[in-house]
Amino acid sequence: MKKANITAFILLFMLVISLILPMEQANAAATLDVQAKVGIAGKAKYQSAVPLQVTVKNNGADFSGDIVINASASYQTATAQVLPIDIAAGEEKTFDIYLEGIDNYNSNAEAFAFFDGGIEKGKKVAYKGTKQLQSNLLDPSSVFIYTLTDKSDRLSAFLRLSQLAPQNNVEVFNLNQIKDYTLPEETQGFAMANVIVIDEIAIADLSQKQQESLLNWVQNGGTLILGAADQVNATAGIFKDYLPLALSEQMTSVSADSLSKLSGGKTFTQPISIYGATEKQGSVPVLTDNNKILASKKKVGSGEIIQTAFSLGDQPLASMDGYPALVAKLINIQKLSQQGGMINGQSPMDQISFDLRNINELFPSFEVSVSYMLIVIILYILIIGPILYFILKKIDKREHAWWIIPAISIVISIALFIFGAKDRIGQPQIQQSAFFKVNEDSSVNGYYVESILTNRSGDFVVNADKNTSAFALRSFNEFAGPMGDLHEISYIKENANGSTLTLRDLSYWSVQSFAGKSAAQNIGKMDIDITLKNEKLTGTIKNNFPYTLKDVTLISGIKEVKLGDIEANGTLKVDTELKATVLQKPSNFTGYNFNNYPTKKEDVNPSRIERMKSMAIQLVENDKKPVITAWADQAIAGVELETGASMSPISYFVQPFDGKVELSGPFTMKRNNFTYSVNPLSPNSYAEKIDEQLNSWRLSDGLYEVSIAMPDKFMNSVQTLNELTVSNKDIDRMQLSIWNNETKTYEPLVDAKQVFTDNIKKYFNDNDELLIEIKFGPDQTGEETKLPDVELKGVAK
Repeated sequence: MKKANITAFILLFMLVISLILPMEQANAAATLDVQAKVGIAGKAKYQSAVPLQVTVKNNGADFSGDIVINASASYQTATAQVLPIDIAAGEEKTFDIYLEGIDNYNSNAEAFAFFDGGIEKGKKVAYKGTKQLQSNLLDPSSVFIYTLTDKSDRLSAFLRLSQLAPQNNVEVFNLNQIKDYTLPEETQGFAMANVIVIDEIAIADLSQKQQESLLNWVQNGGTLILGAADQVNATAGIFKDYLPLALSEQMTSVSADSLSKLSGGKTFTQPISIYGATEKQGSVPVLTDNNKILASKKKVGSGEIIQTAFSLGDQPLASMDGYPALVAKLINIQKLSQQGGMINGQSPMDQISFDLRNINELFPSFEVSVSYMLIVIILYILIIGPILYFILKKIDKREHAWWIIPAISIVISIALFIFGAKDRIGQPQIQQSAFFKVNEDSSVNGYYVESILTNRSGDFVVNADKNTSAFALRSFNEFAGPMGDLHEISYIKENANGSTLTLRDLSYWSVQSFAGKSAAQNIGKMDIDITLKNEKLTGTIKNNFPYTLKDVTLISGIKEVKLGDIEANGTLKVDTELKATVLQKPSNFTGYNFNNYPTKKEDVNPSRIERMKSMAIQLVENDKKPVITAWADQAIAGVELETGASMSPISYFVQPFDGKVELSGPFTMKRNNFTYSVNPLSPNSYAEKIDEQLNSWRLSDGLYEVSIAMPDKFMNSVQTLNELTVSNKDIDRMQLSIWNNETKTYEPLVDAKQVFTDNIKKYFNDNDELLIEIKFGPDQTGEETKLPDVELKGVAK
């Protein structure tokens, strides 16, 4: 009995200890309270890098480990972001984080996770507070304008730009006036902005990292507007060598009438003072009044710097009614509203996943040779059958057949396995497909997808440089149901050299893809000097890349001319026919069938190249120029597997160029020589391009403005315009009007086919565009329609 009591006491003691210890451990664990804010002033842009401010208060013990943000950049991506943090007991810290984007697909999972000791081997710690990232996510076509000015009233005219945009989609953020806002030191911090306006703020006073991030943002496609001020060269900081204008101390004036004409007839009541200005090499005028330069721009990478000869916020200009219209022309608000952050209506990552990834995951080692297998089977039958019987009979050892036949089978099976899997055993295999726009300063920027065929199971680590992002793409079985936490699939960590992407728990001999943006400086470009005359192309293309460019091709409209290969630092002579009147921007390759998959390994690379071409052309959608394309079997994207791998890269390049056209005598411009763009003017109006070559669109009921643009610099070759014909191709559902630049009004087009022969130039604006207003509907069918056809006749100089 006594022994039983002792045993019961020991058991009771152990039970109490087991209950107390976990409670003590729980009390010792960090108690974290998290509050998060997404975007700027509560607003963010869908499919764009987004700022995230996270405030963490530690109400428990010291915490040293990782914070995980489970936010996917797009529907197809599955990568969490991980940052190391240290928060002492009772401490509160705020972290400024930049996400590549926010997609609500995985909205059931918690936004954050905390690992005391780190995500690799640490313990997950519960937290309270923000469980879902919420923001006012705006359409990718929204125009975000950031301003840097000490007094926001100086730039109040920018707030009225929304009235001049096609869909009233302009958001202006005065960064200096936002509470607790710190100017970013990372390029991603500016990613949502289309335009950044600097008004009498010294760029030189910003930190070196802030200046570098601004420059990188411009190089990646941003537009920086810099107003005139005293000693602008001294205050321009890192941008000093990129300015398009040289300003003098001598002042001059521009009349109110001139400002009115420049703005399209808007009201100006007083003249303004401007600095005397001369353009630097590579600059293009934006606003001019006779010989006076009001503004000029200069390409910097894929972006541009616009510099004005007048102060952006000085009176009386800042308060005059016509100023917003002048600003709209300065930044080309129509063009900005059409850009967005998407390729062909999808986010870049989603389109890459849908249209390029599947081909990129087809490795040559997957192919099984039927003829090879038949030969092996026949040889096996011969060896096991008559040959083995003959040998055993000859040496009188037929009784050993019972073990010789299985042994031969095992040896042949092992040999077959080693021969068939030799490429997969030694090291992982990688295929990289990347497509880039080549810029005038020898930089490139674009996107890539990389697929890994594993040779083992476990985690795989990818290193990316500072100019390259990397996100795992969801495997197809992950769309069957809720995914759970993204960090269980993959996560990315920033480091001094860039970032590392960890792909978790990959299976043996499986394929995993990841994708991202990539940019590189001083890579190279092509020097292109090509002239079209009498339907013949002549000139040269010099390859300044350090590797051979293959399948060099000129693309103009729907026409392609293959020119050949160019060795590194070599020059290709061009002398070939092109049945065309003009050189123009490429048409979208909407006719390519992405459902066709290669059936032989020899067809895989051509399929990869064809799909990259379709996406690369969209990178130059807004350049309005013909292009030269080429590819190289070189890895340009700055990503690399931490372990060795067998690499198969293809980098595809597209470079716009100024094609020279020498016209002679009469000419006729057909509809496919023009570039169409559609701007909805009614709320909730919808326009979708179906087939560019057929000019087929799908429109909802409403009002639209159609811009019909001539090829770049075409009017420089024109002596007279004799006849303009506008044809209404859907008379039952369309009412057309044409913009008259002299009367500043739309003129109704009554006839189905209207011909103009008098003073035709009045219908073309300063950008060599016709503007046609379309009232579409009522439409009960929802069927496709065709936009108006245009034909232009004239005589060349």
